[in-house]
Amino acid sequence: MTNQLGRWRDDLPPFTRTGAGMNASAQEIASWIIALQAGKLLAKPDSLKRLWTAILNNGDRNEWAMGWPIVRITPHRIVGGIGGGRAAFFIYPDDDLAVVVLTNLVGSDPQRFIDKIASFYVPSIGIAAAQN
Repeated sequence: MTNQLGRWRDDLPPFTRTGAGMNASAQEIASWIIALQAGKLLAKPDSLKRLWTAILNNGDRNEWAMGWPIVRITPHRIVGGIGGGRAAFFIYPDDDLAVVVLTNLVGSDPQRFIDKIASFYVPSIGIAAAQN
């Protein structure tokens, strides 16, 4: 692993752009997360809980839930999205908190420091991060 940051221009084929070539601002992602958590985007009230639950038919836990990575189950459950080592958002559903970090620096890996940002709002998240 390198500690050097650098620019990277993606030349993605059209068939991957819906999953790998999305462009959005932090405000747009934050607005989407707020609408999602407020129940404005899904028709059934239990849909969000089901999207964020990673239990297989045999009862085993999985690290992916309906396309959402389950970053941590306890304490301070995290679901989120991570993109290309330079963008990430973590939703802490039980803490009513979400953090969005977007960069254009390959290798910045914001998922490594989002818990530190979140701990400014919920201090016990920093304790949970240190234990994992």
